[in-house]
Amino acid sequence: MGLLENRGWRELSVDLESLHRILKHPIRRRIVLELHRRSELTYTELMGILGLTNTGKLNYHLKMLGDLIEKDENGRYCLTEKGRLASQLLIRFPEKRSEAKPLTGGDAVLIGSAGFLTTLINPGIWLLWLLGAGVAALGLVYALLVPAFFMWLLTVRRTGSHNPYDLYKPPLFSLALLIGMMITFALLDLRLPLIFVSAQDPKHIQQIQPVFLSFVSMGLLPFLGILMLETIRKIRHESFTTLKHR
Repeated sequence: MGLLENRGWRELSVDLESLHRILKHPIRRRIVLELHRRSELTYTELMGILGLTNTGKLNYHLKMLGDLIEKDENGRYCLTEKGRLASQLLIRFPEKRSEAKPLTGGDAVLIGSAGFLTTLINPGIWLLWLLGAGVAALGLVYALLVPAFFMWLLTVRRTGSHNPYDLYKPPLFSLALLIGMMITFALLDLRLPLIFVSAQDPKHIQQIQPVFLSFVSMGLLPFLGILMLETIRKIRHESFTTLKHR
């Protein structure tokens, strides 16, 4: 508090907008805070603390920090007066982060039930009886992506994280519902009235025993779908981070 009171904002003539651009990167914020905590650090020490192996990346961030840092007579990096002010700003106004929270059992049931219903309305399953195997690919693509994306999106928004333990709770409950449905229909020998198109009588309605194992198979595909979505997200995140660090 003494530095802010004694020097003051006007005397230091800090361009806050420029300072914000400099400190918006996590590596540069880390450098300023580490120099504040340890007073001075060598280039090698900074590399080790930041966990960097690319000297070009560190050189870039040191250059971007500009007059916030300087080298002493021994070649060690330390904060300038403006840099010490910047460190106080970072300490007093830390970056706000949304806290992740685990997915509760109730939320897993609700999201899993929604995934169960989304799986049941798979057009590839119901149109199979009308259009034949030609729509099988449609059913597989739908089962792989649509319920998975639906449950993945709701889980991420609810928890604020990408914890695999939470991501796979809803599809596990959805799969349990599908297996329960299969067992119930098998025990009761229930049949569904579905329209079956035949060459002799296109409008003929038959009682067809549905193949419930196909529903269970569709219930397994969202696990693979979520894995694909997470892989794509990580690749995009890593690509964005690499571009951002350049």
